[in-house]
Amino acid sequence: MEYRKLTILFALLFAALVTRAQDNKLAMADSTAEQLYNAGNWKQLIRFVNQSVADSVDSPALRFKAGYAYMLTSNYKAAIYQFNQVLRKEPQNVTAYLYAYYCNTYINNNNAAFYNASHLDTATLRAIKLSTFGLTDAVLESGIKLPNNHERDNGFFERAGIGLRLSWRLQLDQSFMFFKQNIFRSGYIDYINQTGKTDRQLEYYAKAKYSLTKNISLLGAYHYLHTSYRSNIYQSNLGLLGIKYDTRYIDLQGDVNFGKLINKTLKQYDAKVDFYPLGNLNLYTTSRASILDLSGVTHFIYSQSVGFKVLNKTWLETAATFGNQDDYLDADGLYVYNAIDPTKFKCGESVFYQLGNHALLNLNYFYEKKTDIYRAVNYNQNSVTLGITWKF
Repeated sequence: MEYRKLTILFALLFAALVTRAQDNKLAMADSTAEQLYNAGNWKQLIRFVNQSVADSVDSPALRFKAGYAYMLTSNYKAAIYQFNQVLRKEPQNVTAYLYAYYCNTYINNNNAAFYNASHLDTATLRAIKLSTFGLTDAVLESGIKLPNNHERDNGFFERAGIGLRLSWRLQLDQSFMFFKQNIFRSGYIDYINQTGKTDRQLEYYAKAKYSLTKNISLLGAYHYLHTSYRSNIYQSNLGLLGIKYDTRYIDLQGDVNFGKLINKTLKQYDAKVDFYPLGNLNLYTTSRASILDLSGVTHFIYSQSVGFKVLNKTWLETAATFGNQDDYLDADGLYVYNAIDPTKFKCGESVFYQLGNHALLNLNYFYEKKTDIYRAVNYNQNSVTLGITWKF
C-alpha cells in the first residue's frame, strides 16, 4: 500500500516538473517572439515561431505574432492559417478576426472575409465601414469576336453584373448578358438577305454563395438563356450546385451543372484546384477538369491558367482550354459556350490593372480554333474583351 502511495506521489511530482519546464520553455519563447515582434524582424519571427511549434512549444500569443508577421510579408494564406489557430483557443479574439478579414479580402475571398467580419463588434464594424447588407462589387464587360470565316459576321458580347451581401454568410452575384452575331450559310435561299440570320441571346445569371464555416462554402447558381435564331426561339434553364474548401495554400472545389440547353439535356461535372504558392496573388494557378454529358455524348475538357504580378499594380494571366467546348459551361456556369460553331481549343492572355483603391481594369485576348457546323471546315477566331470591376 505504501509502495502505491510513493508511486503516485512520484508520478505527480514528475508531472509537475514537466509542466513547469514546459511553462518555462513557453515563457522563454514568448519573450523571444516579443523581442522579434517589437524589432519588426518578421522573417526571423516566422522562422522562430515555426520552430517553436515544431518543438511542441505553442500558444495563441505565438500564433498571433506569426500571423501578423505573415500578413506584413504578404503571405496572406499562411497568416489566415495562424489566425485560425489563435481563434481555436481564443474564439473571442476580435483582433484575430479583423486581421483574418483583411487577409481574405487581399486574396479576393469574400466568403471567408465576411464570415470573419460577422464576429467583429459594432465599433470595429463602424470603423471599417462595413454592415451586414451591402454592395460588394459591380462589373461591366464589352467584347468583340472576330471570326476568320466569310460566312460569320463579328460577334458582340455585353455583360453588366452586381454583387450583394445579403448577410454575413450569404452573397448573391447577378449578371445580365447580351450576345449577337450574324450567321450566313452558303447555298441557303436568299443568301444575302436571309430571314432571321442573326443569332441573338439574352441571359440572366445568379449565383449564391453561403459560408458554412470559415473555410467551407456552398455554391448555387441559375442561368437563364433566351436564344433567337432563324425565326426560332429557345429558352434554356441551367443550374449549378457545388462546394468549396479552402486550405493553407490550396482551394478545392467540386460542382455539378445540369439542365436543358437548346433542347439538349446537359450535365457537367467539374473539379477545380486553385494554388497560391506564395500565399497571395503574386503567383497563382487554377486547374479545372470537366466531364460534359450532352444528351448522351460525353466530352472531357481541361482548363489551366497561371497568373502572376509583373508590376506594382499589374497582373498577367495566361490560360488555355483543351477539348470540345460545344455547350461548355465556365466560371461556375457564368459563361455558356453555346455558339453556332463549337470551339475545339482556346488560349489567351489577360491583363489586370489596379486603378485606385476600388477599380480593377482587365483586358482579355483569346484565340479559338472553331469548326463551321454547316460546312465542316475549321477556322480561327480572335476575341477581345474589355472590363472594369468596382469594389465597394
